[in-house]
Amino acid sequence: MKRKDKRIAPSELVVMKVLWKENRCTASDIVDKVSKQSNWHFRTIKTLLRNLVNKQFVGYTVDERDSRIYYYFPLVAEEDYLRQERQQFLDMYYGGNRSALLVGFLKDGNLSAREAEELRRMLTDETDSEERR
Repeated sequence: MKRKDKRIAPSELVVMKVLWKENRCTASDIVDKVSKQSNWHFRTIKTLLRNLVNKQFVGYTVDERDSRIYYYFPLVAEEDYLRQERQQFLDMYYGGNRSALLVGFLKDGNLSAREAEELRRMLTDETDSEERR
């Protein structure tokens, strides 16, 4: 199975968010940062990290001076992964129909004035780009 066919579990996402933010850190750094957000045991966090390595979302290098220290880093960019997740969600629940998704969110939620203006600006920019083509 290719990495693009695999998904990050919600618990693994906690670890990935640390790596996306820090870009490169040791297992103990990851444990420290995740422990501040959860009450997970350090072994649980290390298991999640190992799962991410096995799924090829995370890579590692070994410290040149101390072979007991591993540095972990993301193998997939956060925005790339989120784009893939959005597309899977769109395909699965809305048959790829972006406007149906947006209309659903607009009907369900109360947009703030700032959010509405941002959406209006994005739609206007996209329409202008299409007209220039």
